[in-house]
Amino acid sequence: MATPAETVRPAGNPQPKRRGACLHPIVFCDFDGTITQQDTLQALCERFLPERADALLAGMATGRLTLRAGLSELIGSLRSSDADEIVRFVCRQPLRAGFETFLQHMRDRRIPVVVLSSGMRFCIEARLAPWRTLIHAIHALDVDLGGTHMRARLDAADTPEALPKAEIMRDYPGHPKIAIGDSFSDQRMALHADHVFARDRLLTYLRRRRTAALPYRDFHDIIRRFPVSPQPFEPVD
Repeated sequence: MATPAETVRPAGNPQPKRRGACLHPIVFCDFDGTITQQDTLQALCERFLPERADALLAGMATGRLTLRAGLSELIGSLRSSDADEIVRFVCRQPLRAGFETFLQHMRDRRIPVVVLSSGMRFCIEARLAPWRTLIHAIHALDVDLGGTHMRARLDAADTPEALPKAEIMRDYPGHPKIAIGDSFSDQRMALHADHVFARDRLLTYLRRRRTAALPYRDFHDIIRRFPVSPQPFEPVD
């Protein structure tokens, strides 16, 4: 059986499509509050930065602070010496029901799952380690732990996002894009997707914009309502 990684050809090396076939879709899935039951970044900030978390999180939620500025300040307030304890904290956070079943279902259909998160990569990689072989790629914030306090390594992109999710999606050209998210950090990702599964603040935002989205409570809902291609997927070489 082909692995998910084999279903996505590198950009710039297109292959001719076969008659009667279509490209595999790609799933782009948020982590905090989507894969996890609660917003893990918010929870760890409330645990490790109780005196600053509320103001910074509220500023990002209302738009007073950009995600880029707010997350940079939040991460920069965390002590590097707390990194191991933070990883243990994140690894204790429960995942949304059906996540492993969903990954296995996507593997069986040869559909890659790409995780896009504005959270810290070293935490997300640790929490998802048991299922890493079922995940095509993880895009998250790299963090410098060399100083007294952590430092987010943000790219030079001119974007208000800490992680430019929509721009990363463009690195997977040609494939139908299915987004799964829950919050304001997923808005641009959702607007650039062909199909969207949304809950919580993201669902409210999309409904205000009259943008189509399927609500979900857990990954079992997503499996049941996952779009079915009208054509067979292109065979994998």
